[in-house]
Amino acid sequence: MSAIDIAVLLCVGLIAGGLGGLLGIGGSIIMIPAMAVLLKWDFHLAQAIAMTVNPVVALFATLKHHRNKNVSWQTTKYVLPIATVTICFAAWLSNRIQSGWLELSFGIFLLWVLWNQVSSLRGKATTIHANTSQTPIRYATTGGITGTMAGLLGIGGGLIQVPLLNRLCGLKMKQAIGTSSSIMFITAICGATVKVFSLPSATNSAGELAGLQAIDALTHSFWLIPGAIIGAWFGAILTNIMPVRVIRIIFAILVAFASYKMIAGGSVILT
Repeated sequence: MSAIDIAVLLCVGLIAGGLGGLLGIGGSIIMIPAMAVLLKWDFHLAQAIAMTVNPVVALFATLKHHRNKNVSWQTTKYVLPIATVTICFAAWLSNRIQSGWLELSFGIFLLWVLWNQVSSLRGKATTIHANTSQTPIRYATTGGITGTMAGLLGIGGGLIQVPLLNRLCGLKMKQAIGTSSSIMFITAICGATVKVFSLPSATNSAGELAGLQAIDALTHSFWLIPGAIIGAWFGAILTNIMPVRVIRIIFAILVAFASYKMIAGGSVILT
């Protein structure tokens, strides 16, 4: 890697970590587009690197959220098992999907997340009362959807897990963010392990082996981690200070930008 690549990774790690701690996500929404667009790296490789860094972001964010009493450990206990199983299977499956389709799917998925956040800002979204919403079926649904999407798209899972914990399981927004980080710490480790070590089987947009190796993801992720650690810690602090509405606005702007980049990039690759 060149010095410029290293500098880009250090900056991306800081931004991704800060937003991860602030919003309860792994930071992949920043890391994957940055590596795919700015550094022109293969999408599978970008996913693997981001998934390797996600546990670090989640760990430091969880510690801070726990101190701020924003983690529902009961919810974590029930959501975690199914989320772990599904993220491992989906991460393995993703390496057998052409990279262009994954990039396009990533962008389309973010459009849904954007719609979700805009609906919340306009006051149209409703949260089910916690006393009646925290059931095994809702926990399993949250874990299953989150794990599957996280493994396929290379994200930490917070992009979809935070809204599900908020809407489906009845957690308040800040508690949903903190709980998402605690779940993500374990699921991200498992998903990253499967994704990284099955990279040699990853296919490019032509359906051919991309020639990627696990060591590539591990060495590149090294330069993202320092900034991610610092950013996640301060991001978690800001969650307890910033109004929920401001957090949602930041989330929506971020998702809109990433969605545009991924859809445009995926469409070009597949044509």
